[in-house]
Amino acid sequence: MGKKKQANSDRMQTLTLATVIILFLGLGVFALVNNIIGGDEEKGDAGQEATVDETVFAYDQQPVLGNGEAPVRIVEFGDYKCPTCKRFADEIYPKLKKDYLDNDKAGFYFINNPLLGEDSITAGIAGEAVHEQDPAAFWKFHEAIYENQGNERETWATKDFLVKMAKQAAPGIDHDKLEKAIDKESFKQQVEQDRAIAIRSGVSSVPSLFINGRPVPHSLDYEGIKQMIEEELKKAK
Repeated sequence: MGKKKQANSDRMQTLTLATVIILFLGLGVFALVNNIIGGDEEKGDAGQEATVDETVFAYDQQPVLGNGEAPVRIVEFGDYKCPTCKRFADEIYPKLKKDYLDNDKAGFYFINNPLLGEDSITAGIAGEAVHEQDPAAFWKFHEAIYENQGNERETWATKDFLVKMAKQAAPGIDHDKLEKAIDKESFKQQVEQDRAIAIRSGVSSVPSLFINGRPVPHSLDYEGIKQMIEEELKKAK
């Protein structure tokens, strides 16, 4: 009888330990995902302080809005499924466009950093395909995806959704060609190259912003961003 009680006690201890381990691992995964999609809002761009050698950004291979020859170059590393990236697109991007891009004071570059799922990669592929056809149409497509962003925990950036967005935002491109590019993952290598650039730049969260290679502490702080841009403009005079 005593042996049976001891066995039951050992079994309960084992189950309790297993439960604790599962809970611990679950909290770890949650913390990792939370850091990826929202870490920038709390910690800035992955807490990075050192200026990055701008050659790593491969500016000539990236979509650019505004003046690509301007003395100020703003780089965003983003994921189309990231909710904080949507906040950046809704709240910060329009101000940058009005204050610095429409008047050619700066150039704004978007680099894919797909972290949240396979359809993050699919969205990046679609963006690259649109850009290859029409660089100007890319930005309309880019804006449309964020305007219609789904839940980051669901698979919504599908071929059908992306082609639909392109038909609405970029009616002038060849949509059959876009559909084939998504099916064949024709631009996956470009998206993977973007991800490699993010890694070499020390980027581990989205959105992450750089101004002339300088990491922006808080990508949702427009006054801080504006101050950094003005500093770079003064240097160029």
